[in-house]
Amino acid sequence: MSTQQLASLLTGVVPDGFSATPFDGEAATLAFLAEARKRDAIARFETAVPPAMRETDWGHAAMMPNRAQIERVLAHQVGPKGLLLTGKTGRGKTRSMWSLMRRLAHDEARDIRYFHAGDWFASLQACLSYGRDDARGWVDAVARRPIVFVDDLGQEAIQTARSEWAMSWFMRFLDIRVSERLPLYLTTNLDAQGIAERGASSVRGDPMVRRLIEICEPIKFV
Repeated sequence: MSTQQLASLLTGVVPDGFSATPFDGEAATLAFLAEARKRDAIARFETAVPPAMRETDWGHAAMMPNRAQIERVLAHQVGPKGLLLTGKTGRGKTRSMWSLMRRLAHDEARDIRYFHAGDWFASLQACLSYGRDDARGWVDAVARRPIVFVDDLGQEAIQTARSEWAMSWFMRFLDIRVSERLPLYLTTNLDAQGIAERGASSVRGDPMVRRLIEICEPIKFV
């Protein structure tokens, strides 16, 4: 709000040279909040994006075999389902996902949380303090963010003694997003069988795949 607008609002007198159009405080507040959300979304993206992912030559020969898949990712519109990009390294999965995240942050001011899979599980394990399990609050809060992007699922390192514990919390994370119909965005070098095997047992593995499919549209990079 400008000084002149504030003076007019307080005194009811319109300064010379200014329009007598009524000041819409509610509209101004909404516009201010929208701009603040956009600034926050952009700042969060700029902090998270790896330097190597800031610019991409989509015409590069390495991108051509998966051009159709990349176009699907770049054209994605946010809904109840996010994306699950699978395939070997160097196919354009991560680059296309970060390009999508840039649009969602810069153009659409989406509230997004970004994780490398290793960082997600490291943050989870940090919730163990002197044998006390304080993971619930962190998992529940992250699981309820409007959009979550986890890069490179399957490359995380989990201590063997804690793998059952870690995967059980990851399953809770998925359960919350499934129940609240919140999209999840994942990249992984694993195929469906490999994702299933990330569970501590076959009993958990297949349910993990089913949950992912409920909140992710799978796209295979060849």
